[in-house]
Amino acid sequence: MTPRRIAFLLPHFRTGGAERVVLNWIEALDRTRYQPVLMLGRQEGAFLDLLPADVSRIALGGRRALLRPLRIARALARHRIDIAYSATSAMNLALLAAPTRVPRIVSEHTSPGAFRREKKWPRLRRAATSLLYRRAAAIAVPTQAIAAEVAAPRVQVLPNPVLRTVPDHLPPRVPEGIRLVAAGRLVPAKGFDTLIEAAALLARQGVPFTLAIHGEGPLREDLQQRIATHGLEDRVTLPGQTADLPAAFREADLLVSSSRREGFGNVLIEAMAEGLPVLATRAGGPETFINSDVNGFLVQPDDAPALAQAIQALLSHPHRRLSVRAAALETARGYGVEESTRAFTALLDAILTPSTAP
Repeated sequence: MTPRRIAFLLPHFRTGGAERVVLNWIEALDRTRYQPVLMLGRQEGAFLDLLPADVSRIALGGRRALLRPLRIARALARHRIDIAYSATSAMNLALLAAPTRVPRIVSEHTSPGAFRREKKWPRLRRAATSLLYRRAAAIAVPTQAIAAEVAAPRVQVLPNPVLRTVPDHLPPRVPEGIRLVAAGRLVPAKGFDTLIEAAALLARQGVPFTLAIHGEGPLREDLQQRIATHGLEDRVTLPGQTADLPAAFREADLLVSSSRREGFGNVLIEAMAEGLPVLATRAGGPETFINSDVNGFLVQPDDAPALAQAIQALLSHPHRRLSVRAAALETARGYGVEESTRAFTALLDAILTPSTAP
């Protein structure tokens, strides 16, 4: 049987949650059944170096957004695509607007309402989404909360493919109670400005700690300035993107996620799998799988004093901090790449089977 060709469409292949989902599925798909093709608005991003050699990279190109649906339709036809999957709001709309009969799966990795409130013309975006999403063969989301908000036919909840290998036991951990770590794109949605403000409060209170914020993004200069303004250069660092985030987790005592908006939170699952306790904000996604004081800890977003208080309490009480590790590992086991890929493949099969039946 000839493998069916599936196109994955993204604006770029920089490090991010949606991009990681696509990369993990691309690597895991059974090549006897599905041959992935990657179509990008811009051929850039660190994940390009991790792409398997058998995956074609197609540049959609062009600067005019209004012409992108036509370019997508031409690319789907030229490369004989059987089914297409897109991530990010703009690419979803462009794919659905494309004049093609190729079945299309669009995905929402964050709260659609929260995302639109941060962008221009929210009413126009909502109207376009409502109209075009009727063309989707399926709408893939990572949580029931996003599914409820999308409130459209053909919504399918698929667990994110986070862990390539799922640990069967808790790794050893020697707590020092001072090492904080955070990770994510340096963008407003991640709330790292709030985290630095919380760090400043901890420093003024004489709490011993260090904080490493891993990631890159447009706010690097602003965040660095905030660190300098508070005199935190010897405590807070921005080490950039790391190829081995689990190693950073193994050297830390607490992962802090300070997001204002978070559709899911892959990095939280990665930390849980390493036995690193997690403190996250109620930003939409984390509270769908974190039960506070059971498998992790939760605090309200955009509240530096509350975040600082929660950090101090967890650093100074190691028994409470470490008590969630076993339950957290059990949670993480539900997000293995193999399990997620089976669910994704089942969705592809369900969509394509009717069109291939005699």
